[in-house]
Formats: sequence, C-alpha cells, structure tokens
Amino acid sequence: MQQATPAPWGDLRRQSGRLAWRYALLGIAWLAVSDTVAAWLPAGSGRELYFATKGLVFVAISALFIHGLQHRAINRFIESRSEIERLEQGYAELIDNLPIPCFVVEPCHGVILEANRAARDVYGVAPTSRLARCLADLDAQARSPLAVERSNPRCSDQLVKHRRADGSEFDVRLLATHLGRADGEVDLVMCLDVTAQLREQELQRLQAGIDPLTGLLTRGALRERVARSIREAPDQHQMAVLFINIDHFKLINDTQGHPSGDLHLREVATRIGAFADQDVMVGRFGGDEFVAVMTRPVTPMAPIELARNIRSAVAGTGSGDDFAVARTCSIGIAWWPEHGTDVDTLLSAGDAALCHAKQAGRDRVVQFDPSMRREAWRYVELVQGLRQALALTRLHLRYQPQFCLSTGRIVGLEALCAWRGSGGAEIKASEFIPVAERSGQIVELGQWVLREALGQVCRWLAEGTYDGPVAINVSPVQLRQPSFVDFVQSTIISTGLRTQLVELEITETVALHLDEELRTSLIRLAGMGIAIAIDDFGRGYSSLSHFKRLPITRLKIDASFVRNVDRLCDSQAIVNSMLQMARALGISTVAEGVERKEKALWLRAHGCDAVQGYLYARPASAATLDFARRHALEDESEADFPA
Repeated sequence: MQQATPAPWGDLRRQSGRLAWRYALLGIAWLAVSDTVAAWLPAGSGRELYFATKGLVFVAISALFIHGLQHRAINRFIESRSEIERLEQGYAELIDNLPIPCFVVEPCHGVILEANRAARDVYGVAPTSRLARCLADLDAQARSPLAVERSNPRCSDQLVKHRRADGSEFDVRLLATHLGRADGEVDLVMCLDVTAQLREQELQRLQAGIDPLTGLLTRGALRERVARSIREAPDQHQMAVLFINIDHFKLINDTQGHPSGDLHLREVATRIGAFADQDVMVGRFGGDEFVAVMTRPVTPMAPIELARNIRSAVAGTGSGDDFAVARTCSIGIAWWPEHGTDVDTLLSAGDAALCHAKQAGRDRVVQFDPSMRREAWRYVELVQGLRQALALTRLHLRYQPQFCLSTGRIVGLEALCAWRGSGGAEIKASEFIPVAERSGQIVELGQWVLREALGQVCRWLAEGTYDGPVAINVSPVQLRQPSFVDFVQSTIISTGLRTQLVELEITETVALHLDEELRTSLIRLAGMGIAIAIDDFGRGYSSLSHFKRLPITRLKIDASFVRNVDRLCDSQAIVNSMLQMARALGISTVAEGVERKEKALWLRAHGCDAVQGYLYARPASAATLDFARRHALEDESEADFPA
C-alpha cells in the first residue's frame, strides 16, 4: 500500500507570513500614491476633503485586499482537506475490504487503533465490540517473555500463536509496514493464518519417518533408531534384529495386481506392528520386507519366540490372497554385537539370514551364521555376472525332447536356458533363475530366450530336421508386463513361424492366481494359435476344474508325482486321477522326470500322451540334438505293477 499524502500544514503557516508582507507592500504603495496625489492637489477645501477621506479609502482597499487573499487561502485549504479526506476514506475502505486480518496499531507499543472486517470475522468479535487493547493481548502466550517482543510491530516478520474470542488458538505470521496519516504515524500489521501450512510441514516431517502404505517406520527411520540404540547401549548389552519376508508375495502382485498386493501388505503390517512396544521397534524395510528390533531381549530365546508369534500372525492374514499362497513368512535373526557392531553390518547379517531361510525352503526361522555372508556375496556375483552374460551373449539354450508314448517320436521340445560362467563352470538354472526373478533381470532374460528359441526353430525348419513345437517357460513377472503379448506376437511375426509351433508354459501356482487382466492376456495368446501349458502340475494341489476358464492345451505332471508312480499306490492314484480329468477336459498330458522304463510303461497304460526325462534324452544343445531317435516300449502287463 502506498503512503498517504501528508497535509500541507506548512503551506498554511507560510500563508500568514506572505499575507503580512503583501499588506505591508500595500500600505507602502498607498502612502506613496496618496502623498503624490496630495502634492498635486491645490490648497483649499478639496485638499482638506482628500486628507479627511484618505484613511477611509485605505481601510476599504485593505479590507478588499485581505478578503481576496483570505478567500483564496480558504478555498485552497478546503480543496486540500477534501483530497486528504478522500484519500483517507479510500485507505480505510481498502484496509477494511482486505481478505487478510489487518490491524492499524500505534507504532511504539502495538496499541490497536483499528481492525478491518476480516480481523473481526477471524478472531470472532462483533463489529461493536473491542477486539483487544494491543497485539500482546491476542498472543496465546501473552504471559511469556516473548509476548513483549512480539507486541512490537516494528519486527516486520514474526510467527506467533494467537487466540480467538472462543479460546481456540491458531498460528499466525505477522507482516508489518509503516504508514503515515493525517493524525500521525501508524503501522499496518497483517495477520496471515499459517496453521494449515505448518500442520502440512509437520505432517511431512512425520511422514519422512513413517511408511505411507503401512504406517510403520521407514527404512531410514529404523536405521536411525537402531544406530541410536547402539550408541546408547550399555556394556554387556545385546540386541536382536529380525528380518521378515512374506513368502511368495510376488505372486500376488504378478497375478492379482498391485492393489491386492498393497491390501495384503497393510494387513500383514498391522499384525506385525501389533508386536511393537517399548522394547520392540517394527518397520517396513522395503517391498515385502519388514524388520523388528528387540532392543532389550529378556532371554536368548526371546527373539525366537517373537519370530514364532510373527509367523502365527502372518498365517492369519489372507485378504489379499484368496488361495493362501502368501500366508507364510521367512525370518532371519542377527545379534548385536556378535554379528555386527555397527548398524550396517548388523542389518546385512539379518538380511543374509533371511536369504538363507528363503533358499532353504521358506516358512522358517534362521539365525545368522558367518558362512551366510558368502551366500550374500554369491547373490551379488550372480546378479553382476548375469548382467554381463546378457550383454555379451554368454547364455545358450538346451532343448529336452518330449516323446509320444504311442509312437516313440519326438512331439515337442522344451527350451531350457543354460549359462557358462566366465571361468568356464556351468551355473545351474535352479541357481540363477531365482536370482534373475529377484533382481528383475528375468524380463530381459525371457525376451532373449524367446527370440533365440524361435530363431532356432526357424533354422530347423529351413534344414528340414524338425517341424514340431517348442515350449518356453514364462515367468509371472513377464506376464505382468503390459507389452508382453505384443512382444510375443512381434517376435513370431519377425521369425515367420506359425504360431502353432509356439507353446508357453506357466506354473500351476501362477495359473491359480491369474486376475482378469492376465487371464485376458492368455486368451489373446491362445487366440493367436499359441499353445498354453501348465507346468509342474500337482504342486499347488488344485483341481483341473479350476482351469476350465483358461485356454489350456497341455498339462505337464510334476516330476515329484512321477518319481514313484510304478511303485507306490498313492502316487498311482494321484497321477491316474490327473490323467482321467485331463482326458475328460480334452487336455493333452506330458509326464516330467521319467527316468525308468517302468514309469513310462505305467504312464502309457493309463493314458498319458507323452513323457520327458532322462530315460529318453537329456537336455542337449541345438547342434547335438538327435531328431532321428525313436523309442519304443516293450509290452508288459499292468499286472507287473502294484495294484
């Protein structure tokens, strides 16, 4: 706001001096003129009359002169006063109409002279009531030593807490500016309500240490508290760190979508967070990993007991997983200072113990052992090595034939990825495939396998050596990619293959948990003519009736059921039921892990279509694969097998 124009009091004071000088000049001029006129008049009655009336004439002229000067001065004063009143009225209306509470205060002690409409509304005071005597009266901490300093509006920017008429308090930022008015110098103080802004800032500060999804401590906040506990720990003190990971949680995200995964995470976090107290800190370390820290374990068995209770709590969840896949958890335990004297070493020990629990089969509690650090380094080594192998094409495919039991001919091939490390040693797929899935490299690896396998089939077709289908395993992470179907289609088009020569294998567990989006993707793939197979069937203990809604063309019975199918009645009953249900649904069957002729004979006798295993052929490279080999089984009576 601009400063008001000051009243011209100095001009009015100078006007009286100018009036006196003008009157003196008029008198001198009159004396000079009147004496000159008197000198020219002849003696007699006329001259006497002139001298008798000369004074009266001067009085009359003086009156007219003074009247004219005063009239002019009064008019100028009135005009100036009207302008001042107009400016002050505009200033008052402007202040009163401002949406921000404003006070006109006495500059030295903050005495409130005026308050605008917004101030009365915000502070809850009627227009006819007096708001307060001075700014200090509005301060919610008026009795504190800061109140006196805050009452001085000369401080142009302050943050204070004011109290309304109803007693409620709110945070205010005071902005002051100096003004001049006709009645003296004043200060205009604007009061900005910053309560919401400060609360948002406080919330952000709190959220910096609170995970927004689960409400637990974040990784950074947890590390800070663990580090503080280590610094403040007395001698001979111990702490235990529990790393908790939800088993198979990726299946929920990969098959049902992230909203279902978030719902499951919140429920698990609620149950794990219930164990937090003055001696236990609980946080989310990232993804589906949680950490519980016992700062004062009562006994060496206390962390084990806590881990057991957490496993029981997680087992009771299930809102995000209708098929009970992710209702178990793996837990790794590390001790301070035995397994790490600083926070980073301690947490890495707990993480290593967790990795060991997962590799050992999940759903278990494992305490840290120094040998586990070597396994953690192995994981890092595999991740880096796989990245280089993908870049330098050090990977290659092997193909394991599938033989028809009735004709002995090769009816299909399964493409298996193989990796020979830089040192020449063969790295098992069972070791690097889980690493690829955990690190996210499975997407790039899967794309390479698809391109390489289809390219090889094209070369076999050109050579006339093989014209059957090739089966390629697909990870749920790949299926979740929005562009997966388009990538498969474009790869097939680029190779010129018929889609009937391509078969994609998904595991039974993935098939059980497909959401509508992924089911639609499978239907699109099947609509192109691509065969969809269920791999490792039987591990999920599911019914074939569940797959009626899926475009399944082939069923691969898991090797664990085939292992003793020629010897054990239980295995025979399970496999026989699978074969009968598959036949009823019109789905062809392949038995995996066939290593003895007796298994093949039993499977053929009970209607299995094809077999795959070491009995007929091991996985081989494209160059060494023998397509001319055929295997015929000798006729043996089913009476040779257990009933």
